[in-house]
Amino acid sequence: MDIQKKVAIGTINCYLTPQLRSQWLAMAEKVAIRKTKAVENYILAIGGGKGGTGKSLITASMGICLASRGNEVLLIDADLGTANLHTLLGLDPPQTGLSDFLAKKKSHINGVIVKTGINNLKLISGAKDIIGMANLSYGQKRKILTNIKKLNYSYILVDLGPGTSFNTLDFFLISHCGILITSPEPTSIENTYRFARSLLFRYLRNMISQKVVKSMIDKGVMQRDGHKFYSVFDLLEAIEKIEPELGDSIASYLSSLDIKLIVNQARTTRDRAIGQKMALAARKYFGIPIDFLGNVSYDNNVRRGVLQRKPLMDYFPHSKAFEEIIEISQKMLPTYQLGLDFSTR
Repeated sequence: MDIQKKVAIGTINCYLTPQLRSQWLAMAEKVAIRKTKAVENYILAIGGGKGGTGKSLITASMGICLASRGNEVLLIDADLGTANLHTLLGLDPPQTGLSDFLAKKKSHINGVIVKTGINNLKLISGAKDIIGMANLSYGQKRKILTNIKKLNYSYILVDLGPGTSFNTLDFFLISHCGILITSPEPTSIENTYRFARSLLFRYLRNMISQKVVKSMIDKGVMQRDGHKFYSVFDLLEAIEKIEPELGDSIASYLSSLDIKLIVNQARTTRDRAIGQKMALAARKYFGIPIDFLGNVSYDNNVRRGVLQRKPLMDYFPHSKAFEEIIEISQKMLPTYQLGLDFSTR
């Protein structure tokens, strides 16, 4: 369209046509009502883009907190290339893991679940050092994702590896709720934004069936043939020009995402203000609400606990960092969300 109107959606200022704006608001209202429906196996994916932000430590600690309240909790180490979640639980590398399930040494995914020694908490490891394990084929990935969704636990926490590969993004997208972990460093913040952007484009490409729109998304991500989308709104307007009826569906897809943010290793007042600023920026540029869950303070005792291969609650249970993780875990109540039905590439 030649004329675009600047509108506000909550705290979001962006360029959208009046038609798409009304569709967006209507679908957001419908999805807000659906979110109150409870689910049985609440899947949480923990990712972020950059390594070294403490994703695995927070995953392990949140799992312990949720299990301590009587919930049946399963941790899944999906950092398939450099799995180390077992170490943060004080365990030796398990003798069985996802590689055994893929190699059909175990016929069912339940066969690779191991006890952690902590009440109500179990683990699926990806710890076996098999060449190529980090580069799953489409069939292998689909097998794992489909079976994870069938597991029967109150909470399933999936610890993801760094980066924005399709495998990592698709593991994130099967969740009911995705949690982004960042640190206050500029490189980590930048990679978190890139992860969120890649996540949204991947989500839309998987959910939209029209080949012409899939091609547009691919070209925009690769910045080829004059296609360049700096935000989801750029993509939405481009799609509306060729497939106007898709506006309603896309608004529904985006409104169904539940993404949250934790800032780890916060040291200063400035560090503690970063989370809210990032959430607001994500609303503005990506068009979806990202909820800031809270900060986890930097603490030298955390490193000492990791070196001694002890969970934080065992090594230093009264640390500020662990108290903050307890508070954050109390906010993770299961609510209905549309996890990705993994049936397309």
